[in-house]
Amino acid sequence: MFVVFGRPGAGKSTVSQAAVRLLGDGDSSKVCTGKLSNVDEFLYIYLDLDVCIPQWMKDNFAKGVYPTLAERIEFTSNACDYVTDKINFAQNKNQPDNKALIPIISFSFVNTDMRVEFRKRFPHSEWILVDTSMEVAEERILSREDHFYKGSGDIQNEEEGDSTRKTIESSDTDDNSEWEFNPVDYPHVILDGNDEVATNAKKIVDVIRNQLLNQK
Repeated sequence: MFVVFGRPGAGKSTVSQAAVRLLGDGDSSKVCTGKLSNVDEFLYIYLDLDVCIPQWMKDNFAKGVYPTLAERIEFTSNACDYVTDKINFAQNKNQPDNKALIPIISFSFVNTDMRVEFRKRFPHSEWILVDTSMEVAEERILSREDHFYKGSGDIQNEEEGDSTRKTIESSDTDDNSEWEFNPVDYPHVILDGNDEVATNAKKIVDVIRNQLLNQK
C-alpha cells in the first residue's frame, strides 16, 4: 500500500491520479491492471479518502471549525474500514489469478493521531509526502471553488482595502484546533510539491516499481 499525503491543497489527489494513469489502463475509479516494464502484471486500486469525510465535517471545515481528537479517531477508524472493504473486494475479484494488489491512498493525514491509527491498521504501508509550504497550499485551495477546505483563510476588509489573516485560537493540545500539519516522525518519501504534476507522478510510479521489483 502507498499513502500519498500532505497539507490540504498540496496536490495529493492530482498527483495520485496522474500516477494512476501512468500505471496501466488509467481508470482511477475501479480495480485496474497495471503494466510496468520489468515487473509482472499487477492490480491496483486508487482510493481518495476525502469521500469518507461526512458533510457536517466539510461544513465545519468551511467555517474554520476543525474536528476534535475523538472525531478524528472515529473518522480514521471508518476510513480504515472503507479501505479494508475496497481491498477485500479487489482481492475477491482477483481470484484465481492471484496477482499482486497495489492500493494507492490519497489523504491529507494532517494530525499525528490519524497517522498512528492508520498505520496500526496498515503497518506495511509506504508513505509519500507531497511537500509544500502552508502559503502555497492555501493559494491552491483558494483558487479552487469546489474545495471544501479553506485553510486559515484571508478576510478582505472592504473599507480599508487590505487583507487580514483570519485567526483561530491557538492550541498545543492533542485537539490541534488550528489543524496544523504535524511533523512526520517515521520513514517516508518526500516529493517537492512545487514540481510539475507529471514529475511527481513519475516519481510515485518509480517507488511502486521498485517495491514490486524488490518483491520478486
